[in-house]
Amino acid sequence: MELPWLKLLAQPCRLLLHALASGPSGPLAALRVLQRVQAQEGPFPWQGFTAALCMEEPTLEGPEEALAVKPRLLLLPVVCQRNLFSLLQAVAAVVPADCVLQLLRAARGDPNLDPWVQALGALLQRGLRGEELSPPPPALTAACRQQLKCLCQKIAQSKPEGQRKLKWCPSEQLGAAGDMADSMLPGGKRKKVSEESLELDEGRGGKRVLLEEVVFDLPGSQDGEDEAGVEEMPEETAGDRSAQSTAGAAPESSQWDAAGEPGRISQTEVAAEVQAFIQMHGPRLKMLLLQESNRSELSIPPELRVLSHCSASQLEGLCSFLQLSTCPEQLLVRFCGWLLALTPDLSYASAAVLAEQLFLKRVLSLTQPPSRHLMAALTSFCSKYSQPFCQVLVAPVLREPGEGVEQTKLLCELVEECLEPDYVRLVLSQVLEVPLSERLLPVVLAVLGRQEALPPELFDLLVLTLCRQAPAFATSLSYAKLVTAVLTMYQSHVTPAHRSRLAAALEGSNAALKKSLQAVLGAPAR
Repeated sequence: MELPWLKLLAQPCRLLLHALASGPSGPLAALRVLQRVQAQEGPFPWQGFTAALCMEEPTLEGPEEALAVKPRLLLLPVVCQRNLFSLLQAVAAVVPADCVLQLLRAARGDPNLDPWVQALGALLQRGLRGEELSPPPPALTAACRQQLKCLCQKIAQSKPEGQRKLKWCPSEQLGAAGDMADSMLPGGKRKKVSEESLELDEGRGGKRVLLEEVVFDLPGSQDGEDEAGVEEMPEETAGDRSAQSTAGAAPESSQWDAAGEPGRISQTEVAAEVQAFIQMHGPRLKMLLLQESNRSELSIPPELRVLSHCSASQLEGLCSFLQLSTCPEQLLVRFCGWLLALTPDLSYASAAVLAEQLFLKRVLSLTQPPSRHLMAALTSFCSKYSQPFCQVLVAPVLREPGEGVEQTKLLCELVEECLEPDYVRLVLSQVLEVPLSERLLPVVLAVLGRQEALPPELFDLLVLTLCRQAPAFATSLSYAKLVTAVLTMYQSHVTPAHRSRLAAALEGSNAALKKSLQAVLGAPAR
């Protein structure tokens, strides 16, 4: 959330707004912020917070970008507005009534106010009038219940496993679900359940939702992730939900297949889901990637947020459709710039798929120094997703047979300039897992040149590897430089046992090299 006036607010107010903008679990995160502020600084400044949100700011509206003046509240992201009104319901007892009234008046100034914010505002208004004990409006209308009933019947008819997984009469359960929401809202229990479900959804990354959960969470899910997704990603919701249903149903489907159906059914369904996902999101993303854009590098097209919610197989299919492994490198830079700004971050599996699709083929085929565009894309991706980058890209390069001169230079440059200390150590451990060769010695030298602290076990492994493979480098100047770097740059790590083992291993080296190395070791030359 990048709004210039945020910097003018007091720190507790800024913290609260950032928590509210954090996504579906925003109300719970904001509640924790309030608790911390109360414990450290005393009561939260509701009056100042409300006054700041009700102040008017100039803004540009519509495709014509007409100048308008609006309360700051209406300039907040929709998910932040929803979360704020949900929070106000949860902490109504400690928020001054005049603050709530001011916020409600500011919200009513927008003729296009989000419907869910309107509903939450109506509930707050009723609470201020002392009508909190009256039954709230049903979460699902009769038309919505009927649509859900038809949808569930289609699922049960088209897929035998769907009928087994649902196990209920749609009309009865939808009514029961609505009654449940009605009975829980007044007593405050529904709020607790919503928070717990939001926390669980956040932990699972929104990728493992069973059919039963989708239906039973519908009455209360509108203040959570689903409605936020509808507002921010109108084209993604259907694709995401179908992907989630497939992912969640996979374990049970495979068990049912083992009982009497061939396993290829589930694979066919997964392939069909991937194809549907590509058809839904692929053309639009391809158009965005190819078109000229004046968009800031810090902002991304809303359509790209689907990458944070799709499965690895869907992402792999999408990369193939977009031809990311062969696209012009200028487009690669733009795509990686979007990935830097993407929130929430990609999962490890998704980042690994992208590292392979974007870079592996390009790096392995290098016969000349990489272009500045490729280096910019590599550096950008590596800065945010270093671990999958190292696992997917560095390891295959190390194991690649042949000279690999340009690949070695690239690895050295990444180690020297891009990788954080933890991943510098990871590269060293990866190098030590393969037989040392002349082309890998510069990579180890680049790691040692960073002079990062090495765990004792990793340093011991380095010395042991140098000793064991010393006969293969009897005349290697690079090997001599490497041993010298170990003994000088990590002098405090070198024990007498290390020195004696290295001295013994260097006995078969070239006379000139042995003499210089023994001088560093402090042993007399023979």
